[in-house]
Amino acid sequence: MLRDLDDKYGTAVFSLEAADPDGMQQQAQLQAVKQQEAAHFPRKLNTIKWKATSSVPAPVVSYNFVADSNTGVPPDNYMAINNNSQAVSVTNTFISVHNATTGAYTLRKGLEPLSASVGLNSLLSDYRYDPKVVYDPEADRFICVMLNAIDSRNYIVLGFSQTNDPTGSWNFYKFYGDYMGDTTWFDYPAISITHNEFFLTGNKIKYDSSWQAGFIRTVIYQVRKQDGYNGDTALTYQIWDSVAYNGSYIRCLYPLNAGDGVQGPAQYFLSDRDFDVLNDSFFLVKIPDTIGSSGALTVTPVVSSLSYGVPPDARQPDTSLSLATNDNRVLGGFITANEIQFVATSVNPLNGSSGIFHGVISNYATSPSLTGRIFSIDTLDLGYPNISYAGNTGGANQSILSFNYSGPNTFPAFGAIFFDGTGFSDMVTIRKGDSTISMLAQKQQRWGDYSGSQPLWSGLGAVWVEGIFGTHLRKYGNYMAELRSPYYTAVPTQVKTPSYTKLYPNPTLDFVNLEFSLDEDQVVDFIICDISGRVVDHLPRTFCHDGRNLIQFNSAPLAPGIYFIKCVGQKGEQVTTSKFIRQ
Repeated sequence: MLRDLDDKYGTAVFSLEAADPDGMQQQAQLQAVKQQEAAHFPRKLNTIKWKATSSVPAPVVSYNFVADSNTGVPPDNYMAINNNSQAVSVTNTFISVHNATTGAYTLRKGLEPLSASVGLNSLLSDYRYDPKVVYDPEADRFICVMLNAIDSRNYIVLGFSQTNDPTGSWNFYKFYGDYMGDTTWFDYPAISITHNEFFLTGNKIKYDSSWQAGFIRTVIYQVRKQDGYNGDTALTYQIWDSVAYNGSYIRCLYPLNAGDGVQGPAQYFLSDRDFDVLNDSFFLVKIPDTIGSSGALTVTPVVSSLSYGVPPDARQPDTSLSLATNDNRVLGGFITANEIQFVATSVNPLNGSSGIFHGVISNYATSPSLTGRIFSIDTLDLGYPNISYAGNTGGANQSILSFNYSGPNTFPAFGAIFFDGTGFSDMVTIRKGDSTISMLAQKQQRWGDYSGSQPLWSGLGAVWVEGIFGTHLRKYGNYMAELRSPYYTAVPTQVKTPSYTKLYPNPTLDFVNLEFSLDEDQVVDFIICDISGRVVDHLPRTFCHDGRNLIQFNSAPLAPGIYFIKCVGQKGEQVTTSKFIRQ
């Protein structure tokens, strides 16, 4: 049964548009860089449509479903999954837990009421955004982070699940964003774990400042995990706030998780020159030991074999609208054996499109060497990638790269590729788009800020991902899927789902879940009738894909009694009728 909904309609009040990463003025500077870059690298299209050419096998889509898609702008979607098939999705501004095999909700709750125990909800203009979540396979617990407001009201909120069940109780803590009293706030969190600690990075931004003066420095929080799991009164933590190279502060540090387990005690981070038209420099940062040790933070520059640059905005079929690809910051990465793999969004100088920069750093602990590649398709623009370890075959560390994509003839969609240690597979579509995304009254639409990816720790070679597609209502659709390496053993063969209907819980006091199947893509009408057959109400007409679908609605506005929910196809045929009792 669905638990812990915020109100009987499952609604929430949130800001229409979250703050741009690192401030609004930075976005103006970023657009100037994109215009400069477009002059250097104009778009070039092949005369033939892109088609499969790679000999590297593609990843296999195993499970997939629409996750909670009631999000703010941008969706800020991220995920984690435990070994009990409980998939956690966090968005701007909800947390939801899904059964990973069916997609059904077991919890959906606003981030504010979830973390109300930190005591911020009584303040004006408080709201939660930029959520991240990680699953700790050693402790069998979840850790989440979210931000609260900006400027003087900015807080960092941390949550630790009390058990392995994310629908249960959490222990919450807060840090003040302006902890130094220097009128700065904390923005754009990224997270990782080691055996004993939790790491959180972000940028300190000056209150109401221009981009040139706004960025102050990058901050790293090093937190003892067990304090949060125990529910101790206070957390033991250390702050690193002087991360610089040659006197210049580094921005947007990405903390690297272990690819095939949990690492530690050392923690590595990666950054680049994320606002440059073209650059080949990366910075590998290391914290060598746990809190209280005598080890010092180090910064090692690494030069890539291939340059990267700020990506152009993504095209959409509606040419009056584009999708923001942001800058070139590192958005995902992992460490395994003696190797680091990571991803960022980058222009491809050869065709001017937005592609995925994939880096491999060999011998990172001793003498790092970086090989860069860019995956792109000239008829598409790719953005907000993530990456997870997907096994080792023949001595090569393999990975699955997932990303959002869009194009002048392609609605915003979600896809992935497989890296076999030497090259990329062709792209597989995880979820195609239904329409253009149009959420703001301006040309440039917000697209993401990031996406989710995590190895399934109980079955290495399987990776869970979360990304965005455009719905037929021109809004964000949030999608989760399990992808498997083509070398993963016992990959299930996907077969067409037989016709079926399932409605639950029944009887109900509030939400009803109706699962049904279609044999083709079509628009479906959902009609609520009373026991005499009289039409009581209509739910929104919805475009549904072939195969299994799930619609959820709140029955609370209905008077107690017996009702039927009818699903009617676009040709007038009745797909299914199910009876439910509103208590």
